[in-house]
Amino acid sequence: MRSIQPVRRARRTVVALSLALGAACGGGEKQGEAAASAPTPGVANDTITVGTLVPLSDAVALIGKPILAGEEAYFAELNAKGGVGGKYKVKVISEDVTYANPSTSVQKYNKIKDQIAAFAMILGTDHVNVTLPLMAEDNILAIPTTFDAEWVREPHLIPTMSPYQVQVANGIDYWWNKAGGQGKPICTMSMATGYGQAGDEGAAIATKALGTTVASAAKFRPGDQDFVAQVTQLKNANCAAVALTSLPTETAKIMGTAAQLGFTARWISTSPTWHQGLGKSPIAAYAKEHLWTSTDMATPADTATNPAVQEILNAQRKYTPEQVGDFYFVAGWAFAKTLHTVLEAAATSGDLSRAGIAKALTSLGDVDMQGLVGNYRYGAVETREPPRATNIYAIDPSLLGGFTIVARGYASEAAKAIVFTKKR
Repeated sequence: MRSIQPVRRARRTVVALSLALGAACGGGEKQGEAAASAPTPGVANDTITVGTLVPLSDAVALIGKPILAGEEAYFAELNAKGGVGGKYKVKVISEDVTYANPSTSVQKYNKIKDQIAAFAMILGTDHVNVTLPLMAEDNILAIPTTFDAEWVREPHLIPTMSPYQVQVANGIDYWWNKAGGQGKPICTMSMATGYGQAGDEGAAIATKALGTTVASAAKFRPGDQDFVAQVTQLKNANCAAVALTSLPTETAKIMGTAAQLGFTARWISTSPTWHQGLGKSPIAAYAKEHLWTSTDMATPADTATNPAVQEILNAQRKYTPEQVGDFYFVAGWAFAKTLHTVLEAAATSGDLSRAGIAKALTSLGDVDMQGLVGNYRYGAVETREPPRATNIYAIDPSLLGGFTIVARGYASEAAKAIVFTKKR
């Protein structure tokens, strides 16, 4: 099988290399010693402190808040059951960042890095990119709340879920081969960020494998309010399908504009594009007819087929009753579960230093995510294997989470053939 490699791109960094960074703490202390003398930031008095960098007050808070609530609920439930290794309770420190300004993550990273053992969340592809050099200096691991293929080979990241490139490749391939799209024009509409670039790479991978090309590529910036030009561009190109890489605030306006202009293409979106709240908005009917989402995540409506989803909803009602148990809450739970698995391995080895946590990550094989998301194979960074199958969902505002299944566990040949490389 021929291999297909994502398009290489240069990273933009807003961090000066001369930035004064705190030295990483290492060592091989046993659990008791770590708790007593606290040589490792974030481990003291039988408590492991983890951090999050997440938008909580801008437009992206629409997804940031429920993801954080899902993480907090998971750790609250874990603590109630005795904590990591039956001993260490987990405490979460959260810092608000601005999605459109990645440098805010640099500021907040430096604010809390000496207080935490690891990051349970850094939200935003560009936010991860600008903090990666700092993580390397400090030897600290992070869960990237973003699914770029670039993360697969990053030793200081604990990536989860199917990469955006896989999501888009599977969505396009399903439409082309299973839904009557063969031979019709495929286009893209993406945010002008690293996240958008990842979606575009997925479209390039899929179209190359299918023997076609992207007919038209529309771009927009975070926070844009008017999408008439972009939708008109796609309509004039006779696009039959559009790979959409956006966030819910922009999605609402894009869907509204498309409906007004009578643009009836099949929209194929990445995992963070929709929010169930949009199901109560004027664009709900259009989205129900025209929008798909490709992701390996389960939805909150999957309680009949997945007991783990019911467990999550029970915890949501118990610990965060003010937060609806939505798609992003499930994601937050999955992120926290993944970090817990790493911390558990470190505690079992007797080394909760940052070096010990990093070593524990490489000791893991396939992590069973109970069907909440696809299983990720960790181990040595060069042999990591992300999920390559995704579910194709349509919009159904009547269901919790807002999704209904079109196809489950779809893996295209293009997605299977992607070779993941470290690009820096």
